Parts: sequence; C-alpha cells; structure tokens
Amino acid sequence: MKKWLLAALLLGSLAACSEKAIDDKVTKESVAEVSAGNHTVVNPLSDAMNRGRHELEKNVAVDTSYYKSRDVARGDIVYYGDHDVSRVVALPNEKINITNGQIYINGAKLTAFYGAAHIRGYDYKAFQNSDIEEPAKQNLIEEIYKKEVQEITLNGDEVFVIGDDWSRSNTSTFRSLSLNELKGKVVGVCTTCSTP
Repeated sequence: MKKWLLAALLLGSLAACSEKAIDDKVTKESVAEVSAGNHTVVNPLSDAMNRGRHELEKNVAVDTSYYKSRDVARGDIVYYGDHDVSRVVALPNEKINITNGQIYINGAKLTAFYGAAHIRGYDYKAFQNSDIEEPAKQNLIEEIYKKEVQEITLNGDEVFVIGDDWSRSNTSTFRSLSLNELKGKVVGVCTTCSTP
C-alpha cells in the first residue's frame, strides 16, 4: 500500500514538473529613464501599461527605427496606432490562448512576469489581499483574473499584444497586430522631456 502511494505521489510530482513553460529572462519589469536623443516622445492614450508605478503614461520614448533592423521579441513594449503602447506576448505563427487568466503559447505556460493577469501591478494573490472593496473586487476577479480566450493562431506577420494592466486593456491594447502596424519600440521614459 505504501509503495503504491509513494508511486502515485512521485508520478503526480513528475507530471506537475513536466508542464511546458516559456520564460523571458531578458525583459525587465521597470522601464529605463532615457534622454530624448533620437527618440520620439509620445503620451499613450490609455494607462493599460500601468503596473502600479504609472511609468508609461506620459513622456514615453520610442525608437521608431528599431524594427527596421531587428525582429520583434516577446516582452517588447511596442508603439502603434494613435499613441497606443502594449507588450508583445506572442510572436508570428504562434498559438495563444488564455485559461483562467494565464497566457499559454503553443500549449506552454508563459511564466514571465507579464504571463498572467495583473491589475495595477497586483497578481491574483496580491489582489485578493488588497483593500479594494467588495463587490468590485469579486467582479474584477471574475472578469480579469479568470479571463478565458480561445486559442488564436497568429499569421506569419502578426504578434499578439496585451497591456500589463488587464483591467485597463481594451480592444486596442489586447489584440493581434500586423507587424506593419508597429511604429516603434518603447525604450524608456524621458521625465525631463517636455510633454509633446
């Protein structure tokens, strides 16, 4: 009996450890302070990238020539549309789905800091313990942290973007984008720059 129990526990542990995962050890959570230099400075139309520090709400520095010589990468914050910025979570030809607020790429869990639902920098556990009042808290948990998106297969010229604050992300900041819609890569914020 003990051997069967031990075998079952071992098998369960192996199954849990074998879940495929995609991580991003390159992308940093905070953005750099930069000088204007050759960058275009923009003020995004939404606060969908707010991780609780309000960094990317104004004076966002964009390298508009970045993607002329480089490929887009997972974790990049991109500038597109009418002053929209979002984070690239899925790359061309990948399949993306969201299950219970967790992003999966080609069936593998995206374990990067931006791989699951966040509201103002709170992950699910921190949000549950926040001082946000009921029933608003429960409504946000249901709407954001338990979000479901059926699998989408991106074309060879598309990426999928999501704002870091899922409660502030909308159809312009939570969607697929064609590569030719990208106007540049966000490289930081310029707090000493005047507002455009």
